[in-house]
Amino acid sequence: MSFKRLFSALGLSAALLAGTPAVQADEAVKVAIGTEGFVHMPLFVALDAGLFKKHGLDVSLVKFKGGGAAASGLVSRSVEFCSCAIQNAINAKVKGADVTLLGRMVGQYASNVVIRQEVADRLGLNANSTVEERLAAFKGLRLAVSGTGGSADFLVRFLGQEAKLQSEKDFTLLYLNNGGAMLAAFAQGRIDGFALSSPASDSAVIEQKGFTLLDMSEGQVKALDGYPSIALSARREWSQQHPDTVKAFLAALSDATQLINQHPDEAAKAVRTRFEGVNDEVYAAAWKNNRKSFPATPYLTDEEVQRAITFLGRIQDSQIPGTAADYLTQVR
Repeated sequence: MSFKRLFSALGLSAALLAGTPAVQADEAVKVAIGTEGFVHMPLFVALDAGLFKKHGLDVSLVKFKGGGAAASGLVSRSVEFCSCAIQNAINAKVKGADVTLLGRMVGQYASNVVIRQEVADRLGLNANSTVEERLAAFKGLRLAVSGTGGSADFLVRFLGQEAKLQSEKDFTLLYLNNGGAMLAAFAQGRIDGFALSSPASDSAVIEQKGFTLLDMSEGQVKALDGYPSIALSARREWSQQHPDTVKAFLAALSDATQLINQHPDEAAKAVRTRFEGVNDEVYAAAWKNNRKSFPATPYLTDEEVQRAITFLGRIQDSQIPGTAADYLTQVR
């Protein structure tokens, strides 16, 4: 089925175009990302399936070394949007930056934790191990994440706290630039494991016989089940000056989330070349394993943002000021 016929079947084209303000076709916007994993999938689908073009936007991606760096790119005005950890936007606002949350990319904390099978065997872990046993296994491990202040960095620190462990004291965090570097270090035994989204985590399990220590996409850790880890943010002043652009961007993401959830095979096909270095088995597994992380819509709620505020305060052992309304701009 062609994308044109698909959108017609879904009844999306006329309705969304009618409700989306006109945007100059030649207006270009840049989006910062810290990784190239499945946590940005609605963004990738909207771009590769032509949905941004449909809504009058010329979107390009700018890759940074981790979510913290991506958020800094937003603050420095080198991009208009950031697809990065929800905590990054909150932290930027707390530090005085004119940043606001606009939406979400995923509806789960979908960076899985994978360790080498020999490490799992040594620790006595298997498919029947409890979450408590898996968290306790962090002690003494060398775990890699993509960048300081990124989504996986926050995740591993939180999981350590859940096990009553301290990062850098009870386990070691290492920062590697991308999934390829992590997989190479994993294969060579230079790290015990890593936290990253698909398809890197799936590749480690399937191709390198890794062990999934924690499957975050499935909501295995109840404290983070349903947590919107990757969010869309922008500078507040810019978003107020360009409301039509913001609405068009969110409308394209809404199209993408519907395509992902209602016609996943079409969505997977649309972005396949973006992951051309991933074999078909790993690619199929990544889509299957992330089925619960893809949100029904890209729109954030006050409750979700308040949850992120609480999470961040716990990780940083600090009181985050204000309420959800201070950090979120509702876009409809």
